[in-house]
Amino acid sequence: MHNSIKTTVAVLIILASFSFKISPDKKQANENPSIVATQNHIITDEEASFLAGMNYGENSCLSKLDSAINWKHYASGLDSLFDRADSLRLRKMKMWADSELIRKEDKKTVFYPFSGPDFLNAHLFYPDADQYIMIGLEPIGNLPDICNMIPDSVKSYLNSINNSMTDIFKRSYFITATMGKDLRKTKVNGTIPLLSLFIKRTGHQIDSMQRVYIDTAGKVINTDDYKKVKNGIPGIRIDFSSEDHKKLQSLYYFRTDISDKGLEKTKGFVKYLSELPESNAYLKAASYLMHGDEFKTIRNTIFHSSSTILQDDSGIAYKYFDKSKWEIRLYGKYFKPKGEFSWISEPDLEKAYKENTVKPISYTVGYNWRSDHSNLLYAVKK
Repeated sequence: MHNSIKTTVAVLIILASFSFKISPDKKQANENPSIVATQNHIITDEEASFLAGMNYGENSCLSKLDSAINWKHYASGLDSLFDRADSLRLRKMKMWADSELIRKEDKKTVFYPFSGPDFLNAHLFYPDADQYIMIGLEPIGNLPDICNMIPDSVKSYLNSINNSMTDIFKRSYFITATMGKDLRKTKVNGTIPLLSLFIKRTGHQIDSMQRVYIDTAGKVINTDDYKKVKNGIPGIRIDFSSEDHKKLQSLYYFRTDISDKGLEKTKGFVKYLSELPESNAYLKAASYLMHGDEFKTIRNTIFHSSSTILQDDSGIAYKYFDKSKWEIRLYGKYFKPKGEFSWISEPDLEKAYKENTVKPISYTVGYNWRSDHSNLLYAVKK
């Protein structure tokens, strides 16, 4: 990521005087202000750094909490998590991406449906994108007003943050059912805290946050209250920059159902997706949803808007790739899924792995994280 994957574990010096305002999410605000109270709160980059276990500058409020809750122990624990992930997987993934992926200067959008809050992997593969478009069912939520929380509540909240990242470090992906519990209001409170943490841990300063929605015409509109929005798809825009401030990047996360039934009810969002710039699509741990007939619209959208598609076998079924339009590159080892996905059968993909040149990968990714059976498909539009 930028100069080195080690930036994910480095202690960064953040501009102490910088702050930004996040528009309130009244619908998802916690009823208990001692746990999470964010309405009308000025969130600073320092506080985002505090949550990420990184140097937060000369903030007196945070300094008092630091000693009261043994924050350094929390920060050290996060450093260890990222260090371990770096040595086992992240550094290898970055080296592979630098060697194998096509990163054209005019293709600066990353499209990541079924993402949850996983900015970490998207940024690792495509660190220089102008914008990341992420979609999931997980709530948007809020960042906490740390300085107006009692120390015990802050300590409990940081423990929730830590616990919520167990799967992404262990497996390389979030589990939907577990996220449903971890990201509820009384725990982490949505995707914003984890998105912010990953943005900080990948070596960036958060410049601004703005609540947005997609209107019925497919346009991105700013809002300060989702309750005022009718027939819109809620989202958050986070603008961030590198340490040297030479590049401004944006992350959009939208919460919506992208099944065919879901998109049938949200024509504005379908229009928005149809007008995306040509993108690099990324799919991982997508539950094989696009193997069937219930996710045809989003599958066709990915084919239409993408110049490249990087995925494991849980993304789009191999049979749907038109080989006259896509150059397919295969990596790793393919084995028929077991367990809850044992119903999946891709004999054509098995055959392709046997008959074509397949390059190895030195890290685990996706549902086969326990073994060396990880696979990747990289499709490049001809």
